[in-house]
Amino acid sequence: MEQNATKTIPTRWDYITEFALKLGERMLISGANLERVTDAVYHICESYHCREVHFFALNCYLNLSPESPDGYKVSGQRCIYSGMDIHLKQLGQLNQLSRQVCAKKPEPEKLDDLLDDAINTKSYPLPMTFVGYLIAMVAMTYIFDGTLRDMIVILINTVFIFLAGLRVKKLVINKIVYDVLCTFMVGCIALFFQYIGLIDTVFTVMIVNSMMLIPGIPLVNSIRNVLCGNEINGILEFFKVIIETIAIAGGFILSIHLFAL
Repeated sequence: MEQNATKTIPTRWDYITEFALKLGERMLISGANLERVTDAVYHICESYHCREVHFFALNCYLNLSPESPDGYKVSGQRCIYSGMDIHLKQLGQLNQLSRQVCAKKPEPEKLDDLLDDAINTKSYPLPMTFVGYLIAMVAMTYIFDGTLRDMIVILINTVFIFLAGLRVKKLVINKIVYDVLCTFMVGCIALFFQYIGLIDTVFTVMIVNSMMLIPGIPLVNSIRNVLCGNEINGILEFFKVIIETIAIAGGFILSIHLFAL
């Protein structure tokens, strides 16, 4: 016997809840700290006169349960995989969008389109990003007293790390695995050039190239979470930073042992 399935029509409060969760998710992925995400979600719900807003947030999970002025209760959740997609330019657009929504309160049905426009923010052109990496590595080489020959190898490794990063984003490889593989290959390249006599200080090359992989933004966010009262999230994020840092060192150690330096 054929049965007609009941189709639920989303209400304006469903749209608002889903938008707030999607916005929070994209902000976390782009590099926002948890306090900023929490403020954005609460302000959006309050701007639409929601009451009894309950928001539970971890770096990998969001749960939102607002209540409309007439007592209609909504809930939603999002599981988050942050990966390697820190995007500060997009984060700026998302911050601006949250402020615009709070100020202008557009129709809830249009919120998804506004979010898509912010998410599709054009990133900096790849050539510009690549040149920025090269300039940064040249400056770091100077700071660590590297020679011209060291700098050449550092720039070769920079090209490798940059291209590997583009590939890894498509494959969605875990950041810890990526760090180990990247530093292992960088270490092998540096040790090879030392072996053939085309490098002066191999450890300078390793240290400078590791600066491209150190999780600086997550470290700042973890400390800020602790200072702002989100101790659990801050401690979890801090331990993740420590593990990623150990992974960076681990790749170099493997390459050193391989060449029996």
